[in-house]
Amino acid sequence: MIHSASSGTRWRIAAMLLWFWLCSFGPAVHADTLSLFNGDRLSGTLVSISAQRVVFETSYAGAVTVEQRAIEQLETNGTYTLRGAAFEYQGALIVRGDAQGIETDDGFVAVGLAAIDSADRVRGVLAVLPLDWATRVDLSAVFSSGNSSTESFNTLAESRLKQPNAQHLATLLRNTEKSEGITSKDQVDLSYGYKRFISARWFGSANSNYFRDELKDIDQRLTLGAGVGLQIWNSDRGVLSTEFGVSAVQERLNGLNRVNPAARWAIDFQRFFLNRRVEVSPRQSILSIAAEERGQVLTSSTGIRFALSDRIDTALRTDLNYETDPPPGNKKADTTYTLGVGLKF
Repeated sequence: MIHSASSGTRWRIAAMLLWFWLCSFGPAVHADTLSLFNGDRLSGTLVSISAQRVVFETSYAGAVTVEQRAIEQLETNGTYTLRGAAFEYQGALIVRGDAQGIETDDGFVAVGLAAIDSADRVRGVLAVLPLDWATRVDLSAVFSSGNSSTESFNTLAESRLKQPNAQHLATLLRNTEKSEGITSKDQVDLSYGYKRFISARWFGSANSNYFRDELKDIDQRLTLGAGVGLQIWNSDRGVLSTEFGVSAVQERLNGLNRVNPAARWAIDFQRFFLNRRVEVSPRQSILSIAAEERGQVLTSSTGIRFALSDRIDTALRTDLNYETDPPPGNKKADTTYTLGVGLKF
């Protein structure tokens, strides 16, 4: 005799089968996907983005760190806080058509992966806010002996700290040169800049600079200023910004102290090529000092970098300091050409 199952038993069996079916498909539905330019594809969970590196958790290889420039597309199912030089969004990374972007509550925003400085998983109502801090140092030295002896050292240290809607940048340039035991160049240039974004493109700025070149009779030049800036361009191919403001300039020339107001204009440009392996970065600032005998001071640094690895690159740089009215007996232009090694931290 055959007995038919009760309706309650049939519902329990159906519920169990449905549960097993959902479990078998759950990882595929909820997994994030990461596609590389070399054709590889990872499935797992995005952990974070920081310092141009993506940490991706997989069930078969654990936590994997991937260079941002090697990633073609990235899609997430979770919600992340995503920050760039001039934006902060909260949403999921998606690909719409061929465009990488962010799906927010207000809709889709096209954002290239290279423009994202940090990404952190939103847990409940709070998101972890780590510091995005990167430092690099360029080193070069030249020694010669024989009929003549020369020693030349050039060091440029740059440290950049990015926070939500803010950025700090500190640089130190030290340039010395000796020929036949006589010092022919001894320059120190220390600067600090702060940007506070008040919108996606506009920011307020504050800056300070200390410059010394005693061989040109500039015992000290201290500049303090503030102004407003515009983020003209920000994408995975580069960043372009400019700022304008007013400054107070305290100088000690030939032992004489003077303080003058000044207007300052600056431009900061970074352009990447060959999947971010090559970087071109011209930076310029013009300080117009409101004193009849001082005129304008142009400071320019143009560098070309080629990445040899994640931490090391070659750095070719031209540094220019030009004064329309230098102290008496000095040339207007002082140019330094440097080829050295760059280290990233």
